[in-house]
Amino acid sequence: MKKIKNVLFVIGSSLLFFSLFFISSCNKLENVTEGAKLIIDYNLIETTIDVQLYDAATGELIGRDGDASVKVKITGLDKDGVMDITGVQNNDMLYYSQRGMLGLALIPEAAFTPSETRPIVFNIVTDLSGYLSTSQKITVVSEGRNQYRINMVRLDNPPQGVTVNRETGVTTAIDGRIQNPATVSTPTGKAKIEIPNGIVLRDSEGNPLSGSINVDVVHFDNTSDEALAAFPGGLMPTVTRTDGSVADGMFYSAGFLAIEITDASGRHAATFEEGTVRMEAVVSPETYNPETNGAVAAGDIVPVWSYNENTGEWKEEGVSTMQNIDGQLIADFELTHLSYYNFDWFYGDFCYQGAAFQFVADNPISGCYVIAGTMYRQSDNAYLMSIYMWVCPGQPVYTSYAPSGVPVKIVWNESSYPNITIAPSSQPTLINDLCGGGPFQINILNNTSNTTTVTIDVEAYCASQPNMIIRPSFSAWYRPISNWNWNPVAMENGYAEIMGVEMGGTYIVGIYYDNQWYETEVVVTAEEYTYVGIDLPADVCSEVFGY
Repeated sequence: MKKIKNVLFVIGSSLLFFSLFFISSCNKLENVTEGAKLIIDYNLIETTIDVQLYDAATGELIGRDGDASVKVKITGLDKDGVMDITGVQNNDMLYYSQRGMLGLALIPEAAFTPSETRPIVFNIVTDLSGYLSTSQKITVVSEGRNQYRINMVRLDNPPQGVTVNRETGVTTAIDGRIQNPATVSTPTGKAKIEIPNGIVLRDSEGNPLSGSINVDVVHFDNTSDEALAAFPGGLMPTVTRTDGSVADGMFYSAGFLAIEITDASGRHAATFEEGTVRMEAVVSPETYNPETNGAVAAGDIVPVWSYNENTGEWKEEGVSTMQNIDGQLIADFELTHLSYYNFDWFYGDFCYQGAAFQFVADNPISGCYVIAGTMYRQSDNAYLMSIYMWVCPGQPVYTSYAPSGVPVKIVWNESSYPNITIAPSSQPTLINDLCGGGPFQINILNNTSNTTTVTIDVEAYCASQPNMIIRPSFSAWYRPISNWNWNPVAMENGYAEIMGVEMGGTYIVGIYYDNQWYETEVVVTAEEYTYVGIDLPADVCSEVFGY
């Protein structure tokens, strides 16, 4: 583990953090306790990546009650520029969510300053027992705040459009060699694999599987929004083509399979010798083929891709020809190694930064807020991605890593702020090309009758440097005590505005810090809170000033 030097200065005080939110102010903090930490920052972190991890079926944050923590590995081109929001970068690039939340940031150095000509790209790869491993590609094209949602599939409770079959003891292996052929299908019959007699199975380190063989087969229906929303890596991936070239772009999905073969000792099959494993999937006749601009049909050719769960990237393996078998369209493929596989057409024209969005409210909104939505292709009404826009008054907002020349439809989610709704004139929003034209105006209705905006202003100092003011910067979350819709809030240089707050209302305020989650219950009693003259502890001051 290493600390990014000259970036963050940390106070170990939960009292200081919590006092910044809706608690009566004073000139000097007393009885400082250990706990959550407040970031004091001269070289302000300019780019944050807030991640929320959801169960794809229930829509709930994974571990929201503190009963689970998702292991997250950072991989990809710019992984060395990613750190924890506290300024700590783990040597193994492993981090852990808390209450379904994960706080990341980019190192504020020139090499990792994002721009349209030099985007910062990395992968978030997740792992949690009982869930399928998945990933999310992160593309950052400008400094600022970024919001991402990752949906994970629980094998014993999959979302709509995902079917699972987990069979134990389907066959046996001796020194890796399968003794009897086996076929495993999903309950709906939409996917199956065939393991031939005599094939040799080995794990990623070359060790042969032995004993009783267990097989998991998971099928994702490409016509289901819930299934596509849990697609590993997202539908705007980085891929390696059969000629070895690397490309970025968009998938038109015809279906996806996750296949796992294990033995009694828990070894996972990765490679095959002296044979192949055949996979087969039923393709919905509603599937759109972008090469023919119509519904898929027998004889159509679709590329086949394998997924590397360690890097979150896809590799082109070959093609499959659609067949009509007993009135169903079938895609199949002979596997020479084990992975997750999908049948997808790939479209490679995109822009790193799309056209500007301008959010216009009927009544002025003073604070920043998040607007979320779901993007669909107009051609086939297929799910493309979830989008989260951090909106600040008067500032344009951009989509990142957008498909070029593809007409899209954005259906905006119901706002988690009680005062904000999307105007009917903007619901949904139709856009012919995210990479051209604009700005696109989104109309907002702001109901100010029952809510207010709370402002917080903080100044701290060190006794050794009484004339130097330190203004803290950090990220936090809040939600009404009655629901689980977390809203982000950012304090920058000691100032924060929190909108949509009900006077007298009870809220939960939380912060993700150093792989831990801290929260408290607060009641709003005023619209303005000012904290001036906070005297920082001597040990913190020595860290800040170096003596």
